[in-house]
Amino acid sequence: MRPTRLMTMAALAVAELLLVIFAYQVMASIECRNTEIETACRALRSMTARGLSVITVMAIYFWLRPAAYRALATAAHAAPGHSAWLAAHVTGLALIFAPLSLFGAEEIGAAFTPTLILLCLGGSMAAAGAFLWITPLNSWREWMRNDSYMLPLALFVGFLVPDLADLMRPIWEWSTLSSLTFFLVFLVLTLLGFDVGVHPPTFEIGIKEFYVQIASQCSGVEGIALITIFMGFYALLMRPDLRQRRFWLILFPLAVLTSWLFNILRIAILIIIGANVSPEHALNGFHSYAGWLLFTALALGVVIVAHRAQWLHRAPLTKTNRASIRADRLAATIIPFIVMMVSGVIVSAFWPNPEDGYPLRAALMIAVLLYFWPAVRDLCQSPSALSLAVGVLIGIIWIATAPNSTEVIGERPDVAWIILRLAGTILLVPVIEELFFRGYILRRLNRSNLAWTLVAVTVSSLLFGLMHDRAIAGTLAGAAFGLLYLQRRRLADAIAAHIAANALIAIAALWTAKWALI
Repeated sequence: MRPTRLMTMAALAVAELLLVIFAYQVMASIECRNTEIETACRALRSMTARGLSVITVMAIYFWLRPAAYRALATAAHAAPGHSAWLAAHVTGLALIFAPLSLFGAEEIGAAFTPTLILLCLGGSMAAAGAFLWITPLNSWREWMRNDSYMLPLALFVGFLVPDLADLMRPIWEWSTLSSLTFFLVFLVLTLLGFDVGVHPPTFEIGIKEFYVQIASQCSGVEGIALITIFMGFYALLMRPDLRQRRFWLILFPLAVLTSWLFNILRIAILIIIGANVSPEHALNGFHSYAGWLLFTALALGVVIVAHRAQWLHRAPLTKTNRASIRADRLAATIIPFIVMMVSGVIVSAFWPNPEDGYPLRAALMIAVLLYFWPAVRDLCQSPSALSLAVGVLIGIIWIATAPNSTEVIGERPDVAWIILRLAGTILLVPVIEELFFRGYILRRLNRSNLAWTLVAVTVSSLLFGLMHDRAIAGTLAGAAFGLLYLQRRRLADAIAAHIAANALIAIAALWTAKWALI
């Protein structure tokens, strides 16, 4: 079936959520203890985790109930929502990011009340606009009634996942669990050759001067709760076909054990970072969105394993053609961008200077592009000479309008880092960003009339601009790449222009050692 408004908005929601996490976790981290409304701040911080959970639950729901997806896609095609709702969605998104421009990344905490108002208003507008742009409320109501109102229940469960995790925490808060976690973290650090200091009565453990207390909330209960919630949701949706005893008595204990061991490794790594790199960054890693992302990914991985295990199902499973997935253009335009954004959040949580973790980001981007290479290769063929010329012009303007800065890298980077940084800037990032912003968002929003073309270029360019420190310049560059794509309907033109621009900028950054240019 041709990708629908539902799929388009789902991809937009994923991209926007990752951008929000990047903006408010990496660019401007708000310390709730220093705000005037700490309780409201903590509630606001939980909204990102709730959004991630809602998207994950919705993805599982439509994956396991394809008939429900097809029915909703048909309803949205027959009665699409008014374009004004898309404008409301974009306006709400602009309000979400407005505090960064109005108050600056460093002053958001001091101006938390207006920031809270803008974020709440923007989030409400963005959610309502997305919901009603897909299809009007009457169509939603009719579809939900025919589907026994399962989707609202699923979304409600997704929204409450953080609260359910907190409610389930006492189930797993055994003193034995904390003691075992404490001992195994000690064992891992000792086997790695570190001189570990411990204070067993209070479960304090550390290296050198950096110590942490392994309290009940650090013993893996959050990951175990997420595993339990997502597996329970899967079991509910698959109850007619799933062999429940095998699922709960065999797979569930294995999944809980995996989550617990994963958490032990995470604590050990963060202690090493705190002792040898940055205590502040290590503590941030314990409480950042990166941990929630990783545990959610682990829980989703368990669900995928369960769905592919024939011994857990009564009916024979339909085999998926892996080659067809690799060649799927839709997946190739969306998944690499998600991998790139998630890798940025993870790197920011584990490296005090995220640039030091760029080799990991580059490795993940290379891996995902190689996996989807059959589809990517077909999309990158035969760029025009005009696209290269436009790219060079954009690169020159970007360099010429760069703010005066004396920022250079603190230590001289090694050759391997420089090679990976240049490869990422010149090749990997342009391909991944153009696949998503022009290959997916612009192409899906664009229709046959001028108004929709303007909407498609504007939305894709604004989202593209939000990924850059210089948002206005990034938005204008995105518009130029979008117009190049529209000229011949060839994604290769936008990719070539982006590569040419980034290559020129990277050469300037390498020549001057001012990596802030890129």
